[in-house]
Amino acid sequence: MTPNQGSLFLLRDVLYSVDMNARTPQTIFIPGGAGFLGSHLVRAHLELGDKVIVMDNLQTTWKPRNVEPFLKHPRFQFIEGDIVDGISIRGPIDRIYNCACSGSYTSYQYDPVHTVKTNTIGVIHLLELARAKGARLLQTSTSEIYGDPEITPQPESYRGNVNTLGPRACYDEGKRVAETLCMDYYREYGTEVRIARIFNTYGPGMDPNDGRAVSNFIWRAIRGETLTVYGDGKQTRSFQYVDDLIRGLMQLMESSVTVPVNLGNPGEVTMIDLAQQVVGLTQSASLIQNGPSATDDPKRRSPDISRAKELLGWEPRISLHEGLERTIAYFRTLPSPDAHILVFATTYHPDMGPAEEALRLLTQDMPETTFHVVTTRNRPHAPRTEVVGNVVIHRVGLGLRWDKFLLPILGAVQAIRLARSREFRFAWSILGSYSGLTAVCFRLFYPDTHMLVTLDDKEVLRTSWKKHLLMPLYRLVVRQAGTVYVSNMALAHGSQLLSGVTTQGEPGDRKALINKVRFTFSALLNAQEHKLHGPK
Repeated sequence: MTPNQGSLFLLRDVLYSVDMNARTPQTIFIPGGAGFLGSHLVRAHLELGDKVIVMDNLQTTWKPRNVEPFLKHPRFQFIEGDIVDGISIRGPIDRIYNCACSGSYTSYQYDPVHTVKTNTIGVIHLLELARAKGARLLQTSTSEIYGDPEITPQPESYRGNVNTLGPRACYDEGKRVAETLCMDYYREYGTEVRIARIFNTYGPGMDPNDGRAVSNFIWRAIRGETLTVYGDGKQTRSFQYVDDLIRGLMQLMESSVTVPVNLGNPGEVTMIDLAQQVVGLTQSASLIQNGPSATDDPKRRSPDISRAKELLGWEPRISLHEGLERTIAYFRTLPSPDAHILVFATTYHPDMGPAEEALRLLTQDMPETTFHVVTTRNRPHAPRTEVVGNVVIHRVGLGLRWDKFLLPILGAVQAIRLARSREFRFAWSILGSYSGLTAVCFRLFYPDTHMLVTLDDKEVLRTSWKKHLLMPLYRLVVRQAGTVYVSNMALAHGSQLLSGVTTQGEPGDRKALINKVRFTFSALLNAQEHKLHGPK
């Protein structure tokens, strides 16, 4: 099943009152049109005979896969760019669908400042474009603006319960400000705006690595891997199939409704029930386990769609059971990504320090990825190769405590051997000393490999005599790294070692590190396996 299959029938539903032969083709601009929802809108409007222009920075995963079928279409134009940086498009534009901010927790957490900029500076640029072109803009807002709601279901009149300082705030508050900007442009300048508050949506075209519940559950169940339900699994969500949403967006765009409209499926399902349904429909032997609760995770989420029914005549038609069957069929057509991460660690299993323990926990949260850990033998009888779950441990050295001094040479040689039979797009150094130097040596032979270094508090603020000996080494490592992740951002800001180096991190938030590693790897898959070749 291809993305947007069945779009012709939903288009007839949308334009049932329009004479298709008399309809004048429009120019449709879709920022974020290379993503999940945007690509469905692209196909729908191309089938209507419209010209479609997509602008996308390709920040999130697998996006080119969704727009590659359109690249040679005579009425399709792709522009690689970021709405935060400004927009310049020649010619008329009739309609703008703003899909330019990923709704995946993993994605918008990757660069929270950019997420806020997309929903403020980027939205202002779009509204100015709409004003200049006389175009109508539809803002794809979100149910996240309701936060952790105190009432269920949530009507559009509910003002929400949002933590303005939490890790979700960059997205939640960003979308709230975007709505404010839309209404201010409508009141001040008469700019035509429409606002859709979208609840959880799934279907063909989803990125299997985007971190959403449906894609995570289906992808793991198909592969027989354990499904993780965060918390007790009793929190609820409502899931609408993508065809229903696209029909609602297009109806809203062509309506005269200027107030926000909820678009979602009011049927609630607990996360544990969703996981069980997916396991059943895939006929998988996967187990279901509980994980730690996510920060500010809403307990209930369900839309009141009375306004959509009354003003648009819209309501979802596809049941969760049917939608999941269609989505599972699509996921079965996807190739399994060759996901390998190369890790350098001075010690690992059974000799585990705090940093190595964090790595072990991370590997459990990323079962779809194989971690190749190059480390020291450290003891005489330790096997040179050992498999622990999805971790392959490659030990080098003589089995002595001094093996760490040999790691930069022997470890780099071992990594080079491994790289001959598999492609490591991502090399991760746990701590910055001996393992960091090993990663630097490896990159001398594989310079295109992205390097992530994680540092703990002791390394950032080292004050012992070792500081003076190891500081040149640390400086070399962090300046070779593509990404530096620190365990304490407050310490990083005052560190001489990290002056002038861009760092990522959240104090004590292992979820943030997991998101960082997952997103970095997926983004590299996107950049290196699915590069676009088409008109700019």
